[in-house]
Formats: sequence, structure tokens, C-alpha cells
Amino acid sequence: IQDKNNEYPYFPATNDQTPLTNDSIIEERCRILVDYFNKVLRHPKFRAHPAMREFFNVSCLSFIHGLSVSRKEGYLSEVSNDYYCDQHVLFPTQYLCNLCKCHDGPKWFIIKDSYIVDIRPDIHEVCFPMLVDRDFQVSTVNDNNIKISNLQRTLVIKCRTTYDCNEWTQDLLNLIEQANDFVSTKQSRFNSYAPVRENQLAYWFINGKSYMEAVAKALLTAKDEVFITDWWLSPELLLIRPTDDETYRLDNILGRIADAGVRVYVMLFKEISFAVALNSLYTKKTLVSKSTKGFIKVIRHPDRNTTDGVLLWSHHEKMVVIDQKIAFVGGIDLCYGRWDDEYMRLVDLGKKNDTTLKSPFDIAAEKAASGGKETVEAAQITTTQMAEQAGEIPIKSIKCLRAAFNPLNEVNEDVKLPASTDANETTYDMKLIAGNCK
Repeated sequence: IQDKNNEYPYFPATNDQTPLTNDSIIEERCRILVDYFNKVLRHPKFRAHPAMREFFNVSCLSFIHGLSVSRKEGYLSEVSNDYYCDQHVLFPTQYLCNLCKCHDGPKWFIIKDSYIVDIRPDIHEVCFPMLVDRDFQVSTVNDNNIKISNLQRTLVIKCRTTYDCNEWTQDLLNLIEQANDFVSTKQSRFNSYAPVRENQLAYWFINGKSYMEAVAKALLTAKDEVFITDWWLSPELLLIRPTDDETYRLDNILGRIADAGVRVYVMLFKEISFAVALNSLYTKKTLVSKSTKGFIKVIRHPDRNTTDGVLLWSHHEKMVVIDQKIAFVGGIDLCYGRWDDEYMRLVDLGKKNDTTLKSPFDIAAEKAASGGKETVEAAQITTTQMAEQAGEIPIKSIKCLRAAFNPLNEVNEDVKLPASTDANETTYDMKLIAGNCK
């Protein structure tokens, strides 16, 4: 028995000999034609045929949710890209284009709601999209060519006929009218090419405080699975501060959701211990021990050996994906030294979490009475301890700290930095430090 979807469709022939038609006959013919097209679309050989896509003006980007409706699609030839011939003054433009043979093969162009994009039809490769911005312009040139330009590039496309050229030009002009917010002469916020968009799915984070707080709250909403990749991960990191307990400590959150049935997968960089002290093995053991059901899996990557030559390599992805619905990408490592806020404090106190947030101005005022020595000395001790714990060689010269606290002294002139008492203070050289690390 032949599959219904594999039946070859036959174009319907009209048996009507009546010279006059009425509405019922037209409606019947439309129904027959619709059935014919549905059979063609159901047939696997016809459905994917390039001629079928060209007939219906559809492509692989036509029905993707979130990419908006296609205003127009079709084959066009790309005459010039960015290096439009008008830039040359020694040769006639049309002859120069022909001599350079800058006519690219036909590509599939698509007009969306606020941009145009072209696809290579043979491999369905999506080329660089051209956004509608305040400098977006459309004009017709010789030989059925259309010149499109914006703030980033200039593109010249060639249509097959004058009718196609007029049709594409009108659709591009309609695009400018429909995307009026993007082409408005009114300057956008922060001098951006695009206006402020409401109800967007993406969100930008400025500092570690807002990022880690959002990660903590999102982790607590997990129902099925969590994926985390980091170069360095500190299990005892407090994601929400200030706090009086360890409820929002990273390992406690992961252990809590894992015991609730959420599968947690973590990939860490497997460091070379003599080069950098990330202590990923400790991180792995700590996280795995937090789940009584064994729902936390941690892998360290890569495994190095002399046979495959994988030595000087590391991955730096910082990513948190929750239920494959919420993704934090391009972020920062969930580790010590990454939490900060608008005050940009000098150090992250790690386990000794300071529950009181103070601005540099408050700190300067509190230390003014003591001459400021405690401020510098405390910072020097803290940074030295952190460097020693991380396996780094601390630089004990006070010059760096003095430079770092210059803005603080400008705020309060009563704060005095201790002068260097060592007449033979060593001048530290980067080459010398690098040599000592070997």
C-alpha cells in the first residue's frame, strides 16, 4: 500500500465546459487547488525542493518563533558588499564592478521587522544581518540595483527585472516606515543605534552583586536540571550579601535543590597545580558531598597527558543554565574575588563575610581619627593573606597600596599614609617575579 504522503500529486484539470462561471464554481476550484498544494507540501521530495521554497517565498527562517514574520523573501544577487564602487573616483562604477566580477551568486534575502538578512541557499548559512538604524537608507541605482546602507555597512543587490526592483524597493521603504523607532532622528539613550526596548528576554548585569543575587534566586526555582561551567568555583561563596547565615552560600543552595530532585552538573577547569591554585579537586569533593541522593555530578576538564599534547589550554566558559529555560552566559566565575557592587571594594573577605556594607567615604571617616594607618595596614594584611592562600607570591611593597588609596585620601585629607621607612626598599620587576614563580 502506497503511503498517502508519498502519492504523486497531479495538477487538477478543469472539466467544466461552461463559458460562464459563478461563485460556487470558483469556490470549488479554489478548494481543489488548495488540496493539490497540500499534497505537494506533504510529499517529501517536493517539500524540500528549492523551487517549492521559491514559489512560496519561504525559508528556514520563516517559521522560527521570536524572529518575527518575514515581510518578503526571495533570490537576489549581491553586487557589492561594503566596498561599493562609488568610492572609486578613477574608474566608472558600473565598469569597475564588472571587471572585478564582484557579482556574488544568488542569495536568499529576507526582510524581517527591523533588519534584513541573507542566506546561502546551498548550505543554509545565515550571513551577517543588516539592522535598521538611524542611518538606514534605500536607493535605486542603475541596472535594477538597490543600494542599502546603515551605520555599519553598504550593500548593493541586483534584481532580476525592473518589476522585482520596484517591488523590493517598496518593501524596503515599508520596512523603514514600520521600524520608525529605529530610524528616528531623535538620539537614543546612551547614543545607541536602537531605542529602548520593553519586555525583552535578555538582561544585562553591571557588577557581581546583581549577577550573583540573580543566579541564587534562579537556582532556587530549578525543577529538573542545572548546568554550571566555571574556570574557578568557590563552594563557600556567599551569593547574596549581607547575610547573617549561610542560606545563600553556593554549595548549600546546590545541595538543597539536589536533595529536592534537581540534577546538578558542574564542569570545572582542571588546573595545573604548580601554575595556578584553583583547588578544583576540593571543589568537586565539597559539592558532591552536599547531595545525599548523589544528584550533583562534577567533572574536571581537561585531563592532561604527554600523548595528545593538551598542556597549555583551559576553558573559560562562565555559564549557568537552569531547566534549559534560564541561561546566564558571558558572566563571571562563581568564586572569591568576583563579588562587587557600585563601591568597587578592594578585597573580597571570603569566609570572613562582612555583613555591613560601607562606602569608601564611610571607611575614610572612621579611620581618620587614627591617622589612617589601620586602613592601609589592614588592606595590606588582607591582600597578602589572600595571595598566600591562592598560591601567589605577595608583593609587599607599599607603593601599590599607596596608589590604590590615593582617591581615598583626596576625600579626607586627615587620612595620612605611612611613609616608607625602608631606605633599601626593593624595586619589584615583573621579570624577576615571573622567574621566582618557576
